[in-house]
Amino acid sequence: MPTAPTGARSRPWLSYRQVTMTLAVLLVTVPAIVLFPGADHLGDGLRAGVTGWSILAFAVVAVVGAALKGISGFGYSLLVTPVAALIIDPTLAVVVLAIPPLMLNVFQVGETGTGRTYVRQNWALFAFGLLGSVVGVALLSTKPDQALLSVLVALILLAHITFQLTRRFATTPRAGHPALLSLVGAVQGFLLGAVNLGPVLPAYLQTFERNAQRYIGGMSLFFAVVIGERIVQMWLQGILTEYRIWLGSTIALVTLLGLAMGTVIRRRFAIDKRRLDAIITVLLLATALNLLWKAVPQLLS
Repeated sequence: MPTAPTGARSRPWLSYRQVTMTLAVLLVTVPAIVLFPGADHLGDGLRAGVTGWSILAFAVVAVVGAALKGISGFGYSLLVTPVAALIIDPTLAVVVLAIPPLMLNVFQVGETGTGRTYVRQNWALFAFGLLGSVVGVALLSTKPDQALLSVLVALILLAHITFQLTRRFATTPRAGHPALLSLVGAVQGFLLGAVNLGPVLPAYLQTFERNAQRYIGGMSLFFAVVIGERIVQMWLQGILTEYRIWLGSTIALVTLLGLAMGTVIRRRFAIDKRRLDAIITVLLLATALNLLWKAVPQLLS
C-alpha cells in the first residue's frame, strides 16, 4: 500500500493562520446575527438627530480606518473613534468601538502568524497592559463628563501628531528593556480601557522595531489580548449591553472590506510611508481640532 509523503502526513488540517482569521470573523458575525434588535430599533442607542447621511459617512470612515490598519498595522481606532464621538456621544463611541478592533487585530495576528513566542519574549508588555486596561475600564465605568472625554481624546491625538512630526528613529534588534516595556504596556492598556485609543505602543515600537511583520503582528496580538479583557470587563460591569455588542459587531463586519483592501495593498504594492503618514496626520489633526471646537465651550460654560 502506498504511503503518503511525510510532508502530507505532518500538514495540519487547518493552519494557524486559517483558524485565527476564521475566529476573527466569527467573533463579530455571530453577535451581529443573534443580537439583531429588529428593524424598528436600529437607532435606539444613537444620539437624537443622527441622519442616514451621518451613518453613511461614519461607515466610509470605518472602512478607510480598517484599510489603514491593513496597510500600517494601526490607525483604525485613532481615526474612527474621534469621528464616532462626533456622531454619537463619546462614551458610547468608546464602548462600541472596542469590538471592531478586536476582530481586526485577531485577523492580523493570523495574517502575520504571530503567537506564543512573541508573548514569551514580551511578557511584561502584556501583563502590565492588562493591568492598565483594568484601571482604564474602571474609570470609564464612572461615566465621566462627555465634553471632558472628548477633550482627552483630542489631546491624545495631538500628542500622537506631535510625536509623528518630531520623531527620530533608532535601530535596535529588539524593542526595549523589560522595565520600559512594562511602563509602555501599562500606559497603553490604560488608554485603551478608558478611551479606546493608544498611540503609545505604536510610537514606541516605531522607535525600535524595524521588522514590519513583527511590528504589525506583535502590536496586533497585544491589542487583541488587552481589548478582549476590556470587552469582558465592560460586559461584567454592565457598560457593554446587547445592543452595543450588536452595533459594534455590525460595524466590524463593514470594516472587513477595508481590512482586506489594506492587506492586499500592503502585500502587493510599494507604499510611500511618508505620504501615508502625512495623510493620516492631517486627518487626525482635523478631527482633534473639531473635537476641541465642540467640547471646550461646553467645559467653560
